[in-house]
Amino acid sequence: MEEKDLSHWIAKITTEWETAFKMMQKYYEDELFKGIKIAYDAATWYQFKNPALIFPAEREMRFSTPNAELPFDYYPSRLAKVGINAHNFAYLADIEEYYPYNFPLFLWEQKEYITPLQRANLRAAHFIPDALVEVTREGLRSFLKSRGQREGLGLYEEPLVLIETLGLMGMPRSDNILNFFKEVSEDKEAGAALNAFFETPYLFSFAGLVTPPALNEDKSYGIRRRDELAHLKMLMGRYVSGELTDETLHAELQKVGYTTTLANSTYKPEDAVDLRWVKLDYALERVKKSISEYEHKAAHASYHCYADMVDALSRIYEKERTAYRSYM
Repeated sequence: MEEKDLSHWIAKITTEWETAFKMMQKYYEDELFKGIKIAYDAATWYQFKNPALIFPAEREMRFSTPNAELPFDYYPSRLAKVGINAHNFAYLADIEEYYPYNFPLFLWEQKEYITPLQRANLRAAHFIPDALVEVTREGLRSFLKSRGQREGLGLYEEPLVLIETLGLMGMPRSDNILNFFKEVSEDKEAGAALNAFFETPYLFSFAGLVTPPALNEDKSYGIRRRDELAHLKMLMGRYVSGELTDETLHAELQKVGYTTTLANSTYKPEDAVDLRWVKLDYALERVKKSISEYEHKAAHASYHCYADMVDALSRIYEKERTAYRSYM
């Protein structure tokens, strides 16, 4: 593509990101976000291997695709761009809630644990859960495309997207995830794409439950350390290729305190984030619509992830409805 055409394309995509940001503000608006710019920066990809990131100190959200390595828009739909905006700007809300006077401590937690990422996704799920799922879907498709796996995961794509999204939110999952990945690996058409998927940095299907920073080290909430999740991803690649037995993998999972369900019935993962930045009237309407859609899918699905998404969003909806009533 000629440089002139690329510049025109980047300008068009920049406008799409800016439009998505304005759409996000319908649900999630605060003084905190004013004065922040959307900017194209191809170097973001090479520094962080991430196509869109928030830079709080510079008050910019930067996107990096298309670039020399990935010559396509990584998140082509507007809905996905809304979701990325919401996720990235949710980090600002997380800093304001937990680290208002200690940004370096936030950066340290972000480096060591996946919980800041989970809290950011959970905040976004409080008002645009459908966009969050779209981000996971388009991110998966684009990653596989970049690895030459254009055919993707076929019928396994949607359940994997939902299981991964629930993990990214840190909400409970009840599918036997080991069996799920084993089933995908044994499918001739999906197996090659799954091997490519295991090249991603982490496997959030196995991530623990979302918590505030004070509970990061509590093993009863599952895997939260980044290095442990990366190690598990490597083990899963060996497991589905037949190099590891069930017994060996189960032993490894036990070592790191793997769990994706709530053993403590009094703990509410949805309460790991507050609602100060959420416009509840708009959010309630959108979350309720998503619940209805997943209820319909859950009634005809063989995987539990659809019902798990209904449960996760219902938890969020009840929290928001209670807060909304208290304001009236």
